[in-house]
Amino acid sequence: MSPNHELWRRGRSALLLFLVVGMTSAATAGQLARKRSKTGGDFNTDTYTRPQLLNADSDPTLRYPILSMPGSVFSITYGWLDITRNSVRYQVGQPQSKSQNSFEVPRNEIGNLRFTYNYLMFRNPKKRQMIFYLPQSQWGSVHTGPGVASAAGRGTDGTVSIYQALRDFDHVLALVRPPALAPPPVAVQPVVSPPPEPKPAAPPAIVLASPSGAGANQVVETDESRLVIRGVAMDSTGIPVVTINGSPANMRPQNAQAADFWSDPLTLQPGGNRVQITATNSAHAEAKLVFLVHYTPKAAPPNPRALDKQDIISLLQGGVPNARIAEIIKDRGIKFSPTADDLNDIRGEGGNDELIQAIQQAAANK
Repeated sequence: MSPNHELWRRGRSALLLFLVVGMTSAATAGQLARKRSKTGGDFNTDTYTRPQLLNADSDPTLRYPILSMPGSVFSITYGWLDITRNSVRYQVGQPQSKSQNSFEVPRNEIGNLRFTYNYLMFRNPKKRQMIFYLPQSQWGSVHTGPGVASAAGRGTDGTVSIYQALRDFDHVLALVRPPALAPPPVAVQPVVSPPPEPKPAAPPAIVLASPSGAGANQVVETDESRLVIRGVAMDSTGIPVVTINGSPANMRPQNAQAADFWSDPLTLQPGGNRVQITATNSAHAEAKLVFLVHYTPKAAPPNPRALDKQDIISLLQGGVPNARIAEIIKDRGIKFSPTADDLNDIRGEGGNDELIQAIQQAAANK
């Protein structure tokens, strides 16, 4: 192997090693930048990464010196990236021959904003952009791949600042805007608050035990004509006074703050019966509990001697007169609810209108 060929081989190996180390360092720095941007960390505030604030009062503009590389290292330009609330504008500073790479687009049309290594990638309606923060003093000094990677690594904090400004303009603006002068202190006369109004006394508590299932605004069903209301009344100031439908309830103390209460048997009317329980404590605070008891009287048991259809037919077939059968029905009642067919069958066995009328009347009474 010739000496020249060996020298060329060693030079190529050294260059590859340099590129690998440079890309690894860039990847590490890029991960740091992405982590900082996701967690909302602020960029450094030294003079190299703090953006320049223009038109602070009329149209605040954050200006960054950047390197732009929309295609490859052969398309590198240097210039100013101006970010406002509504727009993003890039003005090529060097080289002037590539001024056509300048652009201005609405800020809300910036898409696919992300970090790739130490580069900030995004799309605007014109073309894909790949940029990073580069101080103006270094413009024109970066031309090669390793040099670009190294410069991007050094400008990570500034690139993170650009990323934050594109996402949340007001956040970065607040970091760079000079703080407003505090107004002179104003003497404030102490305000004397009026004394608090006394809290109203808490009402007693009512817990029902009987009838089962009773509660505020509930309906309780029963088929018993008389009902006893039972429960417990409690109050922190002492045993309250309880009335049921306006009448004093019977009371038996459990302790100094609670007592059992019950009513005399209440006579219920068929249908709805309103029940109101009132408990009053020593501070005249009242608690009321109202519910409804729906009373349905029990059906009278049938007469075991009542006649059924077959009994009536058997009496007719046995020659018992219609009038006598009608008297028996009026006395004992019937066990069935006659249909039109039943009445026709009875007529077919000799039942007359008087007997049919007696059967219908018994069915109505039943």
